[in-house]
Amino acid sequence: MMSEPKRMHPAAMILNLISGVINIVKQIVIPFAFIFFVNSNAMIQFFALLGLAVLLIVVIVFSVLQWRKFTYRIEEDELRIEEGLIRKKRRYIPIERIQSVNTSEGIIQQLFKLVKLQVETAGGGKESEVSLKAITKHEAERIQKELFDRKQKISSEEIQTDVNTGEELESPVQNLENEADVTYKMGAKELFIAASTSSGIGVIISGIVAFVTQFDEILPIERIYERFSFLNNAGLEVYALLVFIGLIIAWILSMIGVLLKYANFTVIRKNKEIIISKGLIEKNRVTIPMHRIQAIKIKENLIRQPLKYATVMIVSAGGSESEKNTSTLLFPVIPKKMVRELLQQYVEGYTYETDITPLPARSLRRYLIRYGFFPLIAGILLSIFLSPWGYLGLLLIPVSLLLGYFAYKDAGWNLTGDKLQMTYRDIGKTTAIVLRKKMQIYEVKQTYFQKKNKLATIHTSTKSSVTAESFSITDTEWEDAQALFQWYSYEKRVNG
Repeated sequence: MMSEPKRMHPAAMILNLISGVINIVKQIVIPFAFIFFVNSNAMIQFFALLGLAVLLIVVIVFSVLQWRKFTYRIEEDELRIEEGLIRKKRRYIPIERIQSVNTSEGIIQQLFKLVKLQVETAGGGKESEVSLKAITKHEAERIQKELFDRKQKISSEEIQTDVNTGEELESPVQNLENEADVTYKMGAKELFIAASTSSGIGVIISGIVAFVTQFDEILPIERIYERFSFLNNAGLEVYALLVFIGLIIAWILSMIGVLLKYANFTVIRKNKEIIISKGLIEKNRVTIPMHRIQAIKIKENLIRQPLKYATVMIVSAGGSESEKNTSTLLFPVIPKKMVRELLQQYVEGYTYETDITPLPARSLRRYLIRYGFFPLIAGILLSIFLSPWGYLGLLLIPVSLLLGYFAYKDAGWNLTGDKLQMTYRDIGKTTAIVLRKKMQIYEVKQTYFQKKNKLATIHTSTKSSVTAESFSITDTEWEDAQALFQWYSYEKRVNG
Protein backbone atom coordinates (compact mmCIF):
# COMPACT_ATOMS: atom_id res chain seq x y z
CA MET A 1 0.00 0.00 0.00
CA MET A 2 1.52 3.30 -1.15
CA SER A 3 1.20 6.66 0.58
CA GLU A 4 2.48 10.10 -0.34
CA PRO A 5 5.44 11.48 1.64
CA LYS A 6 4.38 14.21 4.04
CA ARG A 7 6.18 17.10 5.69
CA MET A 8 5.76 18.40 9.19
CA HIS A 9 3.94 21.65 9.93
CA PRO A 10 5.99 24.78 9.01
CA ALA A 11 6.24 25.51 12.74
CA ALA A 12 8.94 22.81 12.74
CA MET A 13 11.21 25.44 11.16
CA ILE A 14 10.85 27.55 14.31
CA LEU A 15 11.76 24.56 16.47
CA ASN A 16 14.79 23.84 14.26
CA LEU A 17 15.81 27.50 14.53
CA ILE A 18 15.52 27.50 18.33
CA SER A 19 17.55 24.29 18.55
CA GLY A 20 20.23 25.74 16.27
CA VAL A 21 20.43 29.00 18.24
CA ILE A 22 20.75 27.09 21.52
CA ASN A 23 23.62 25.03 20.09
CA ILE A 24 25.40 28.20 18.92
CA VAL A 25 24.94 29.87 22.29
CA LYS A 26 26.45 26.84 24.03
CA GLN A 27 29.52 27.02 21.80
CA ILE A 28 30.22 30.78 21.71
CA VAL A 29 28.74 32.23 24.90
CA ILE A 30 32.10 32.39 26.72
CA PRO A 31 34.20 33.96 23.89
CA PHE A 32 31.45 36.48 23.07
CA ALA A 33 31.04 37.38 26.72
CA PHE A 34 34.81 37.90 26.91
CA ILE A 35 34.72 40.21 23.85
CA PHE A 36 31.88 42.40 25.12
CA PHE A 37 32.68 42.50 28.84
CA VAL A 38 36.49 42.53 28.77
CA ASN A 39 37.59 43.82 25.36
CA SER A 40 36.63 47.46 24.73
CA ASN A 41 37.85 47.65 21.12
CA ALA A 42 34.84 48.86 19.08
CA MET A 43 36.12 47.34 15.82
CA ILE A 44 36.46 43.88 17.35
CA GLN A 45 32.98 44.17 18.84
CA PHE A 46 31.57 45.20 15.43
CA PHE A 47 33.08 42.19 13.63
CA ALA A 48 31.89 39.93 16.44
CA LEU A 49 28.32 41.17 15.95
CA LEU A 50 28.67 40.79 12.17
CA GLY A 51 29.85 37.20 12.60
CA LEU A 52 26.94 36.53 14.93
CA ALA A 53 24.49 37.90 12.34
CA VAL A 54 25.99 35.67 9.62
CA LEU A 55 25.69 32.64 11.90
CA LEU A 56 22.06 33.49 12.58
CA ILE A 57 21.29 33.72 8.84
CA VAL A 58 22.99 30.36 8.25
CA VAL A 59 20.92 28.78 11.04
CA ILE A 60 17.71 30.20 9.55
CA VAL A 61 18.54 28.83 6.08
CA PHE A 62 19.46 25.42 7.48
CA SER A 63 16.25 25.34 9.55
CA VAL A 64 14.14 25.87 6.42
CA LEU A 65 16.08 23.28 4.39
CA GLN A 66 15.97 20.79 7.25
CA TRP A 67 12.18 21.10 7.39
CA ARG A 68 11.83 20.79 3.62
CA LYS A 69 14.06 17.72 3.33
CA PHE A 70 12.33 15.82 6.16
CA THR A 71 9.44 13.60 5.00
CA TYR A 72 7.57 10.67 6.49
CA ARG A 73 5.06 8.09 5.28
CA ILE A 74 3.58 4.71 6.17
CA GLU A 75 4.13 2.18 3.40
CA GLU A 76 4.27 -1.64 3.15
CA ASP A 77 3.94 -2.14 6.92
CA GLU A 78 6.82 0.25 7.57
CA LEU A 79 7.17 3.79 8.88
CA ARG A 80 9.56 5.42 6.43
CA ILE A 81 11.56 8.55 7.24
CA GLU A 82 13.74 10.46 4.77
CA GLU A 83 15.93 13.38 5.82
CA GLY A 84 19.31 15.00 5.24
CA LEU A 85 20.63 18.16 3.58
CA ILE A 86 23.80 16.94 1.93
CA ARG A 87 23.51 13.16 2.25
CA LYS A 88 20.08 11.55 2.11
CA LYS A 89 19.29 9.39 5.13
CA ARG A 90 16.50 6.82 4.93
CA ARG A 91 15.05 4.94 7.90
CA TYR A 92 12.53 2.14 7.37
CA ILE A 93 11.02 0.98 10.66
CA PRO A 94 8.91 -2.23 10.61
CA ILE A 95 5.59 -1.59 12.31
CA GLU A 96 5.86 -4.78 14.39
CA ARG A 97 8.96 -3.30 16.09
CA ILE A 98 7.07 -0.20 17.25
CA GLN A 99 6.38 -0.37 20.99
CA SER A 100 4.58 2.91 21.62
CA VAL A 101 3.59 6.20 20.01
CA ASN A 102 3.61 9.14 22.42
CA THR A 103 2.70 12.81 22.03
CA SER A 104 3.73 15.97 23.85
CA GLU A 105 3.04 19.69 23.52
CA GLY A 106 5.71 22.29 24.21
CA ILE A 107 5.14 26.03 24.17
CA ILE A 108 5.63 26.37 20.39
CA GLN A 109 3.33 23.42 19.67
CA GLN A 110 0.61 24.87 21.90
CA LEU A 111 0.82 28.27 20.17
CA PHE A 112 0.04 26.62 16.82
CA LYS A 113 -2.26 23.91 18.26
CA LEU A 114 0.17 21.18 17.26
CA VAL A 115 1.78 18.17 18.94
CA LYS A 116 5.14 16.44 18.93
CA LEU A 117 4.86 12.73 18.12
CA GLN A 118 7.53 10.25 19.25
CA VAL A 119 7.77 6.66 18.06
CA GLU A 120 9.64 4.20 20.29
CA THR A 121 10.78 0.77 19.18
CA ALA A 122 11.85 -2.48 20.81
CA GLY A 123 15.34 -2.27 22.26
CA GLY A 124 15.13 1.43 23.04
CA GLY A 125 18.06 3.79 22.88
CA LYS A 126 19.14 7.16 24.13
CA GLU A 127 16.54 8.94 22.01
CA SER A 128 13.22 8.04 20.43
CA GLU A 129 13.48 6.21 17.09
CA VAL A 130 11.39 8.87 15.31
CA SER A 131 10.38 12.34 16.44
CA LEU A 132 7.92 14.45 14.44
CA LYS A 133 8.40 17.84 16.08
CA ALA A 134 5.31 19.61 14.79
CA ILE A 135 2.22 17.98 13.30
CA THR A 136 -1.49 18.64 13.77
CA LYS A 137 -3.43 16.75 16.41
CA HIS A 138 -5.59 15.24 13.67
CA GLU A 139 -2.49 13.99 11.83
CA ALA A 140 -1.07 12.52 15.06
CA GLU A 141 -4.32 10.66 15.69
CA ARG A 142 -4.31 9.40 12.10
CA ILE A 143 -0.75 8.07 12.42
CA GLN A 144 -1.50 6.42 15.77
CA LYS A 145 -4.64 4.76 14.42
CA GLU A 146 -2.98 3.56 11.23
CA LEU A 147 0.02 2.14 13.09
CA PHE A 148 -2.27 0.46 15.63
CA ASP A 149 -4.54 -1.05 12.95
CA ARG A 150 -1.64 -2.36 10.90
CA LYS A 151 0.07 -3.81 13.97
CA GLN A 152 -3.17 -5.58 14.93
CA LYS A 153 -3.42 -7.00 11.41
CA ILE A 154 0.17 -8.28 11.56
CA SER A 155 -0.46 -9.81 15.00
CA SER A 156 -3.62 -11.55 13.77
CA GLU A 157 -1.75 -13.01 10.81
CA GLU A 158 1.01 -14.29 13.10
CA ILE A 159 -1.54 -15.98 15.36
CA GLN A 160 -3.16 -17.70 12.37
CA THR A 161 0.16 -18.93 10.95
CA ASP A 162 1.66 -20.06 14.26
CA VAL A 163 -0.71 -20.69 17.15
CA ASN A 164 2.15 -22.06 19.27
CA THR A 165 4.34 -18.94 19.13
CA GLY A 166 4.60 -18.15 22.89
CA GLU A 167 5.01 -14.47 22.26
CA GLU A 168 2.56 -12.18 24.00
CA LEU A 169 0.46 -10.26 21.51
CA GLU A 170 -2.27 -7.74 21.97
CA SER A 171 -5.84 -8.95 21.61
CA PRO A 172 -7.70 -8.22 18.37
CA VAL A 173 -9.36 -4.84 18.13
CA GLN A 174 -12.89 -6.20 18.23
CA ASN A 175 -12.23 -7.77 21.63
CA LEU A 176 -10.53 -4.68 23.02
CA GLU A 177 -13.38 -2.35 22.17
CA ASN A 178 -15.59 -4.13 24.70
CA GLU A 179 -13.33 -3.15 27.61
CA ALA A 180 -14.51 -0.32 29.81
CA ASP A 181 -12.18 2.65 30.30
CA VAL A 182 -10.84 3.36 33.79
CA THR A 183 -9.63 6.88 34.57
CA TYR A 184 -7.57 8.29 37.45
CA LYS A 185 -7.04 12.03 37.88
CA MET A 186 -4.52 13.38 40.35
CA GLY A 187 -6.23 15.62 42.90
CA ALA A 188 -5.03 18.99 44.18
CA LYS A 189 -4.08 17.49 47.56
CA GLU A 190 -1.90 14.77 46.01
CA LEU A 191 -0.33 17.31 43.64
CA PHE A 192 0.61 19.58 46.54
CA ILE A 193 2.08 16.65 48.51
CA ALA A 194 4.06 15.53 45.45
CA ALA A 195 5.46 19.05 45.04
CA SER A 196 6.26 19.67 48.70
CA THR A 197 7.89 16.27 49.35
CA SER A 198 9.85 15.82 46.11
CA SER A 199 13.63 15.63 45.94
CA GLY A 200 13.75 18.43 43.38
CA ILE A 201 15.47 20.78 45.84
CA GLY A 202 18.69 18.86 45.25
CA VAL A 203 18.34 19.38 41.50
CA ILE A 204 17.84 23.13 42.00
CA ILE A 205 20.90 23.47 44.26
CA SER A 206 23.12 21.36 41.97
CA GLY A 207 21.91 23.41 38.98
CA ILE A 208 22.89 26.67 40.69
CA VAL A 209 26.31 25.27 41.62
CA ALA A 210 26.85 24.02 38.05
CA PHE A 211 25.89 27.43 36.63
CA VAL A 212 28.26 29.31 38.93
CA THR A 213 31.18 26.96 38.26
CA GLN A 214 30.52 27.03 34.50
CA PHE A 215 30.36 30.82 34.18
CA ASP A 216 32.56 31.95 37.07
CA GLU A 217 34.96 33.52 34.57
CA ILE A 218 32.36 35.96 33.19
CA LEU A 219 30.28 36.57 36.32
CA PRO A 220 31.33 39.65 38.33
CA ILE A 221 32.36 37.53 41.33
CA GLU A 222 34.62 40.22 42.82
CA ARG A 223 31.89 42.86 42.58
CA ILE A 224 29.39 40.51 44.25
CA TYR A 225 31.94 39.72 46.97
CA GLU A 226 32.51 43.44 47.63
CA ARG A 227 28.76 44.08 47.81
CA PHE A 228 28.37 41.48 50.56
CA SER A 229 31.69 42.09 52.33
CA PHE A 230 29.79 43.18 55.45
CA LEU A 231 29.06 39.48 56.07
CA ASN A 232 32.74 38.83 56.81
CA ASN A 233 32.20 39.76 60.44
CA ALA A 234 28.75 38.18 60.76
CA GLY A 235 28.07 35.55 63.38
CA LEU A 236 27.12 31.92 62.90
CA GLU A 237 23.44 32.77 63.41
CA VAL A 238 23.45 35.05 60.34
CA TYR A 239 25.03 32.37 58.14
CA ALA A 240 22.57 29.78 59.42
CA LEU A 241 19.68 32.14 58.63
CA LEU A 242 21.00 32.77 55.10
CA VAL A 243 21.37 29.04 54.46
CA PHE A 244 17.84 28.48 55.75
CA ILE A 245 16.45 31.22 53.47
CA GLY A 246 18.35 29.76 50.51
CA LEU A 247 16.92 26.30 51.17
CA ILE A 248 13.39 27.74 51.43
CA ILE A 249 13.81 29.51 48.07
CA ALA A 250 15.17 26.32 46.47
CA TRP A 251 12.27 24.35 47.95
CA ILE A 252 9.72 26.84 46.54
CA LEU A 253 11.35 26.69 43.09
CA SER A 254 11.29 22.89 43.29
CA MET A 255 7.60 22.97 44.20
CA ILE A 256 6.78 25.22 41.25
CA GLY A 257 8.65 22.89 38.89
CA VAL A 258 6.78 19.80 40.14
CA LEU A 259 3.41 21.60 40.02
CA LEU A 260 4.00 22.59 36.39
CA LYS A 261 5.28 19.12 35.47
CA TYR A 262 2.49 17.05 37.02
CA ALA A 263 -0.49 19.39 36.66
CA ASN A 264 -3.47 17.70 34.95
CA PHE A 265 -1.93 14.26 35.62
CA THR A 266 -4.33 11.65 34.25
CA VAL A 267 -4.08 7.87 33.84
CA ILE A 268 -6.47 6.01 31.53
CA ARG A 269 -6.61 2.26 31.03
CA LYS A 270 -8.05 1.56 27.60
CA ASN A 271 -7.74 -1.26 25.07
CA LYS A 272 -5.00 -3.14 26.95
CA GLU A 273 -3.01 0.08 27.16
CA ILE A 274 -2.22 2.60 29.87
CA ILE A 275 -2.34 6.21 28.66
CA ILE A 276 -0.61 8.78 30.89
CA SER A 277 -0.92 12.52 30.27
CA LYS A 278 0.49 15.39 32.32
CA GLY A 279 1.90 18.90 32.23
CA LEU A 280 0.77 22.51 32.18
CA ILE A 281 3.38 24.39 30.12
CA GLU A 282 4.71 21.29 28.36
CA LYS A 283 2.01 18.67 27.92
CA ASN A 284 3.02 15.02 27.56
CA ARG A 285 1.00 11.97 26.61
CA VAL A 286 2.53 8.49 26.90
CA THR A 287 1.02 5.16 25.89
CA ILE A 288 2.28 1.92 27.47
CA PRO A 289 0.91 -1.40 26.15
CA MET A 290 0.14 -3.89 28.91
CA HIS A 291 2.43 -6.55 27.45
CA ARG A 292 5.41 -4.17 27.79
CA ILE A 293 5.06 -3.98 31.58
CA GLN A 294 7.88 -5.94 33.22
CA ALA A 295 7.50 -4.97 36.88
CA ILE A 296 5.92 -2.47 39.27
CA LYS A 297 7.94 -0.36 41.71
CA ILE A 298 6.46 1.32 44.79
CA LYS A 299 8.78 3.93 46.26
CA GLU A 300 8.52 5.72 49.61
CA ASN A 301 11.07 8.41 50.44
CA LEU A 302 11.94 9.50 53.97
CA ILE A 303 9.32 12.26 53.96
CA ARG A 304 6.42 10.44 52.29
CA GLN A 305 6.68 7.19 54.25
CA PRO A 306 5.70 8.74 57.64
CA LEU A 307 2.85 10.52 55.85
CA LYS A 308 1.74 7.13 54.43
CA TYR A 309 2.07 8.18 50.79
CA ALA A 310 3.87 6.34 48.00
CA THR A 311 4.93 6.69 44.36
CA VAL A 312 4.05 3.91 41.91
CA MET A 313 6.17 3.36 38.80
CA ILE A 314 6.03 1.02 35.82
CA VAL A 315 9.15 -0.78 34.60
CA SER A 316 8.59 -1.32 30.89
CA ALA A 317 10.53 -2.84 28.01
CA GLY A 318 11.38 -0.75 24.99
CA GLY A 319 11.24 3.04 24.87
CA SER A 320 14.02 5.60 24.96
CA GLU A 321 16.51 6.24 27.72
CA SER A 322 15.57 9.92 27.87
CA GLU A 323 11.98 8.99 28.71
CA LYS A 324 12.84 6.31 31.19
CA ASN A 325 12.09 8.22 34.38
CA THR A 326 9.10 10.23 33.23
CA SER A 327 7.10 7.92 30.95
CA THR A 328 6.95 5.09 33.51
CA LEU A 329 5.52 7.12 36.40
CA LEU A 330 2.07 5.63 37.02
CA PHE A 331 0.95 7.45 40.18
CA PRO A 332 3.25 10.29 41.37
CA VAL A 333 1.80 10.33 44.90
CA ILE A 334 -1.12 8.30 46.28
CA PRO A 335 -2.13 7.21 49.80
CA LYS A 336 -0.42 3.91 50.64
CA LYS A 337 -3.79 2.33 51.46
CA MET A 338 -4.93 2.90 47.84
CA VAL A 339 -1.97 1.16 46.19
CA ARG A 340 -3.53 -2.32 46.16
CA GLU A 341 -6.89 -1.11 44.83
CA LEU A 342 -5.43 1.07 42.06
CA LEU A 343 -2.99 -1.61 40.90
CA GLN A 344 -5.86 -4.10 40.59
CA GLN A 345 -7.75 -1.61 38.42
CA TYR A 346 -4.91 -0.50 36.15
CA VAL A 347 -2.21 -3.20 36.05
CA GLU A 348 -3.55 -6.71 35.72
CA GLY A 349 -1.71 -9.40 37.71
CA TYR A 350 0.48 -7.07 39.79
CA THR A 351 -1.34 -7.18 43.12
CA TYR A 352 0.30 -5.50 46.10
CA GLU A 353 0.55 -7.76 49.16
CA THR A 354 0.77 -6.30 52.67
CA ASP A 355 2.02 -9.50 54.35
CA ILE A 356 5.71 -10.17 53.79
CA THR A 357 8.22 -12.69 55.09
CA PRO A 358 10.70 -10.65 57.18
CA LEU A 359 14.43 -11.17 57.52
CA PRO A 360 15.72 -13.36 60.37
CA ALA A 361 16.75 -11.61 63.60
CA ARG A 362 20.42 -12.49 63.08
CA SER A 363 20.46 -10.22 60.01
CA LEU A 364 20.00 -7.10 62.16
CA ARG A 365 23.61 -7.02 63.37
CA ARG A 366 24.89 -7.13 59.78
CA TYR A 367 22.61 -4.26 58.74
CA LEU A 368 23.76 -2.12 61.67
CA ILE A 369 27.43 -2.78 60.84
CA ARG A 370 26.88 -2.15 57.14
CA TYR A 371 25.13 1.18 57.68
CA GLY A 372 27.14 2.36 60.69
CA PHE A 373 30.77 1.47 59.90
CA PHE A 374 31.73 4.29 57.50
CA PRO A 375 29.79 7.03 59.39
CA LEU A 376 31.62 5.88 62.55
CA ILE A 377 35.02 6.28 60.86
CA ALA A 378 33.99 9.63 59.32
CA GLY A 379 32.68 10.92 62.66
CA ILE A 380 35.91 10.01 64.47
CA LEU A 381 38.12 11.63 61.82
CA LEU A 382 36.03 14.81 61.74
CA SER A 383 36.07 15.13 65.52
CA ILE A 384 39.88 14.71 65.58
CA PHE A 385 40.90 16.99 62.71
CA LEU A 386 38.09 19.59 62.72
CA SER A 387 37.50 20.08 66.43
CA PRO A 388 35.25 21.48 67.86
CA TRP A 389 32.82 21.65 64.89
CA GLY A 390 33.92 18.19 63.82
CA TYR A 391 32.10 16.74 66.83
CA LEU A 392 28.89 17.34 64.90
CA GLY A 393 30.04 14.51 62.63
CA LEU A 394 29.37 12.09 65.48
CA LEU A 395 25.67 12.75 64.89
CA LEU A 396 26.03 10.68 61.72
CA ILE A 397 26.46 7.54 63.83
CA PRO A 398 23.00 7.33 65.48
CA VAL A 399 21.33 8.52 62.25
CA SER A 400 23.04 5.81 60.19
CA LEU A 401 22.30 3.13 62.80
CA LEU A 402 18.64 4.15 62.80
CA LEU A 403 18.59 3.97 59.00
CA GLY A 404 20.20 0.52 59.17
CA TYR A 405 17.55 -0.66 61.62
CA PHE A 406 14.72 0.50 59.34
CA ALA A 407 16.45 -1.09 56.33
CA TYR A 408 16.40 -4.40 58.23
CA LYS A 409 12.85 -3.93 59.49
CA ASP A 410 11.39 -3.01 56.08
CA ALA A 411 13.13 -5.74 54.06
CA GLY A 412 11.24 -8.89 53.14
CA TRP A 413 9.49 -10.80 50.38
CA ASN A 414 6.16 -12.34 49.43
CA LEU A 415 5.46 -15.20 47.04
CA THR A 416 1.91 -15.51 45.71
CA GLY A 417 1.31 -17.81 42.74
CA ASP A 418 3.59 -16.71 39.90
CA LYS A 419 4.30 -13.30 41.47
CA LEU A 420 7.30 -12.31 43.59
CA GLN A 421 7.24 -9.16 45.72
CA MET A 422 10.51 -7.83 47.15
CA THR A 423 10.89 -4.97 49.63
CA TYR A 424 14.21 -3.35 50.50
CA ARG A 425 15.68 0.02 51.46
CA ASP A 426 18.74 2.05 50.54
CA ILE A 427 17.69 5.42 51.90
CA GLY A 428 14.11 5.35 50.65
CA LYS A 429 11.96 2.22 50.75
CA THR A 430 11.31 0.31 47.52
CA THR A 431 8.85 -2.50 46.84
CA ALA A 432 9.18 -4.38 43.54
CA ILE A 433 6.46 -6.64 42.12
CA VAL A 434 7.54 -8.91 39.28
CA LEU A 435 5.92 -11.89 37.55
CA ARG A 436 7.92 -15.08 37.15
CA LYS A 437 7.61 -15.05 33.35
CA LYS A 438 9.05 -11.51 33.26
CA MET A 439 12.15 -12.35 35.33
CA GLN A 440 15.32 -12.49 33.24
CA ILE A 441 17.42 -14.12 35.96
CA TYR A 442 17.22 -15.19 39.58
CA GLU A 443 20.44 -15.44 41.57
CA VAL A 444 21.36 -16.52 45.08
CA LYS A 445 24.66 -15.07 46.29
CA GLN A 446 26.48 -15.89 49.49
CA THR A 447 29.61 -14.34 51.00
CA TYR A 448 31.85 -16.08 53.54
CA PHE A 449 30.24 -14.32 56.50
CA GLN A 450 26.73 -14.91 55.14
CA LYS A 451 27.52 -18.60 54.82
CA LYS A 452 28.57 -18.75 58.49
CA ASN A 453 25.23 -17.19 59.47
CA LYS A 454 23.17 -19.22 56.95
CA LEU A 455 22.12 -16.05 55.12
CA ALA A 456 22.09 -15.09 51.45
CA THR A 457 21.43 -12.26 49.01
CA ILE A 458 18.68 -12.81 46.44
CA HIS A 459 18.74 -10.92 43.15
CA THR A 460 16.52 -10.73 40.10
CA SER A 461 16.23 -8.47 37.07
CA THR A 462 13.78 -7.69 34.29
CA LYS A 463 13.93 -5.91 30.95
CA SER A 464 13.84 -2.13 31.07
CA SER A 465 14.00 0.79 28.65
CA VAL A 466 17.70 0.39 27.90
CA THR A 467 19.31 -1.88 30.48
CA ALA A 468 18.01 -4.42 32.98
CA GLU A 469 16.15 -3.26 36.10
CA SER A 470 17.54 -5.08 39.14
CA PHE A 471 16.07 -5.86 42.57
CA SER A 472 17.95 -7.34 45.53
CA ILE A 473 17.41 -8.24 49.18
CA THR A 474 20.47 -8.72 51.37
CA ASP A 475 20.74 -11.22 54.24
CA THR A 476 17.62 -13.31 53.70
CA GLU A 477 17.24 -16.75 55.26
CA TRP A 478 19.30 -19.26 53.26
CA GLU A 479 16.44 -21.77 53.16
CA ASP A 480 14.06 -19.06 51.87
CA ALA A 481 16.51 -18.12 49.12
CA GLN A 482 16.74 -21.77 48.05
CA ALA A 483 12.95 -22.17 48.09
CA LEU A 484 12.58 -19.15 45.80
CA PHE A 485 15.25 -20.61 43.52
CA GLN A 486 13.29 -23.87 43.26
CA TRP A 487 10.11 -21.90 42.47
CA TYR A 488 11.84 -20.01 39.67
CA SER A 489 13.81 -22.94 38.21
CA TYR A 490 10.69 -25.18 38.16
CA GLU A 491 8.94 -22.66 35.93
CA LYS A 492 11.95 -22.64 33.60
CA ARG A 493 11.93 -26.45 33.39
CA VAL A 494 8.21 -26.54 32.64
CA ASN A 495 8.40 -23.88 29.94
CA GLY A 496 11.62 -25.22 28.51
